[in-house]
Amino acid sequence: MEKFFYETRSKLHQMPEIALSEYNTATFIREFLKDLKIDYEEIGTSTLAIFRGEEDIWLGFRADIDALPLQEEGEKEYKSKIDGMMHACGHDGHTTNLLYFAKWIKEQIDNGIKLKKSIMLIFQAGEEGRGGARFIAQSDNFRSRKFEGIFGMHVMPQLEEGKIAIARGALSFQNINLDIEIVGKGCHGAQPHQGIDSILVGAKLVEAYQSIVSRNIDPNKTVVVTIGSFKAGEVRNIIPDKVNILGTIRLIDTSLIEFLRERVTSINEGLERAFGVKINMNFMPFYPPVINSDELYDIVEKVLPEEQIVRDVRLTGSEDFSFYLQEGNRGFMFLLGIRNEERGFIYPLHSPKFDFDPKVLKYSFEAFKGILKEMKVI
Repeated sequence: MEKFFYETRSKLHQMPEIALSEYNTATFIREFLKDLKIDYEEIGTSTLAIFRGEEDIWLGFRADIDALPLQEEGEKEYKSKIDGMMHACGHDGHTTNLLYFAKWIKEQIDNGIKLKKSIMLIFQAGEEGRGGARFIAQSDNFRSRKFEGIFGMHVMPQLEEGKIAIARGALSFQNINLDIEIVGKGCHGAQPHQGIDSILVGAKLVEAYQSIVSRNIDPNKTVVVTIGSFKAGEVRNIIPDKVNILGTIRLIDTSLIEFLRERVTSINEGLERAFGVKINMNFMPFYPPVINSDELYDIVEKVLPEEQIVRDVRLTGSEDFSFYLQEGNRGFMFLLGIRNEERGFIYPLHSPKFDFDPKVLKYSFEAFKGILKEMKVI
């Protein structure tokens, strides 16, 4: 098992591909399934492995397959071979785990075990910012099947290696993307009175947005407002025409979305009137929060050894796994600890130094296997 995890993860780690362009990764997955004579369906670069059981009731298990546009740092024998791309979020591990799970299920079938229910293993493209889960969740391949539960796993570097974090209810946050353009009037830096300073307005906008959480949101509710990109001008002595700002808002309570839209719009309009600029904004709610099913929580809690469990740990990030849980579908995602300080596996997700020991995937595999048994699939 550990040999499989190490070798497969190493191969995937060396061939990272960014969202919705995972052509070589998709080929790798499909060849693997084809060699084992496992049926599969294709949706772009996503692949659905299909195991039909006696009943037309389905369990889904998902792994994301894409990497990040990031230059890997450090030296290792399995280092990325693609310049400027890296598996810095553990998706190579997620995929390795699901491939081994597919292999194990096929072995059970070949040994004469009958599946009482059907299983779909989802090798999903484009999780990183592209919402690839949408294309699967909206497809006939997915919508035509009745799911009793859909499960996912994500590695977590803050959690000790081998621990598994589970939570009832919200696991991850809704995200809202903000694209903002401030249009002022450019002029020479020595003659600011002849222009309208878009940079000054941008600074005030960033500051005003930070007041939303501290002064407009109930302290018992969690909302995060972050500006991650502020681009303006090229030289020191010219005030530019435009400022471009990118930001994100994260929250659990989706009833706040319209209030937040109203608040940022109001701030923008006030700055427009005060300074004579034009502010163009795209306010784009994207990934919904992942809401874990209470019923599936009880099942997962039952199959995990008590000493492994860490309760009520949540992600402040967003996860497109949430798209599978719309329209009444029940789902559950758990977090697998990969932190090992002795070996230097301490870096966060999306770090150019991110890494982990693939042997830890045995714990997520055992969890998936236990779910099948507890839900009477095998």
